Amino acid sequence: MIRLRGIIPAIGAEALLTVLLARLVGTPVGWAVLIALPMALVLLLLLSTPAGVEPSWSAPPTEPSAAAHLEASTLASRLDDAAADQGRFRNRVQPRLATLALARLRGRPGLADLPDLRDRRAETALGPDFHRVLTDPAAPLPEPDTLLAMLNRLEEP
Repeated sequence: MIRLRGIIPAIGAEALLTVLLARLVGTPVGWAVLIALPMALVLLLLLSTPAGVEPSWSAPPTEPSAAAHLEASTLASRLDDAAADQGRFRNRVQPRLATLALARLRGRPGLADLPDLRDRRAETALGPDFHRVLTDPAAPLPEPDTLLAMLNRLEEP
């Protein structure tokens, strides 16, 4: 609803000011009113806009995108290939898992200076099975449930 209480005085003041200025330069009163009318209508339009047109700076909720689904699908197919082919696991998956694990371990208290996963502290933090999966070239890709449990260990403090 239009807030007439503040709009009418503002439009009246604008129209009066326009008429006075037009009269100062010698414009007839009729023309001064015609000049003030469009400006008063623009002012009415601006003042009658709802208050909710200000931008909302809160982040919109994130929804899974097509790219995320494609990424998950690609990852699933790479893990499937790696389970069947030890070379793919050793060359494609294992280095990425090791990089992820090292980055997560370095974020833990006391492990920021961890040079690599061969450090004894890394083996202690990861557990012997997960450490072997990440560092041993002969280690096979574990079953999905086992791999998930191992990856969940990275989330622990």
